[in-house]
Amino acid sequence: MLNESTSKSARRTKHLFKDALMRLLETESFACISVKDIVDTADYNRTTFYNHYYDKFDLLDDITQELLDGFAESVKNSFKDCHLAQRKSMKDSDITVFDYIYQNRRAISLCFQNDVQKRLILKSLDTIHQSLIDSWTPFVNLTEKQISADARIFTYTLAGTIQGWMEEKFATPPNEVRAAFVNYHSLKL
Repeated sequence: MLNESTSKSARRTKHLFKDALMRLLETESFACISVKDIVDTADYNRTTFYNHYYDKFDLLDDITQELLDGFAESVKNSFKDCHLAQRKSMKDSDITVFDYIYQNRRAISLCFQNDVQKRLILKSLDTIHQSLIDSWTPFVNLTEKQISADARIFTYTLAGTIQGWMEEKFATPPNEVRAAFVNYHSLKL
């Protein structure tokens, strides 16, 4: 972003650009959306857009980074006590990641259904994996390689659960997805 201002006005303007892009993604492919489309939808001008973003890719990166940051925090908070040694004691009430995803399902679905899907999937997997390592490392007496291997397997089960939930268009309530995930991991030990 060109203008790093964090004023209330700048945050509001950036929010309007993000919302405009998300609305456009509901009907158009990202490749077909221009900066002009974004500024027209947000009811701003190009100069204002370029005060905040370099191009439409920069705007999309800002949206996805915001989602990934929230997702990473949610993963850390949800699974900080769920490393291999503690997994049997995993509690539904501690896992908020499915609530985060459900609250952001529109943006997540739009980002995953468009041209950026593959890149976002890889970033999401890396985000989960690194968040788990960051959360678990201080609490377990395992080698870095062991922690990484456990985090990778856990990442794939979480990502697979989320992917299946997205494919069903979030029809199952978050509490049921959470309960099934916890039950699965409780049975595996």
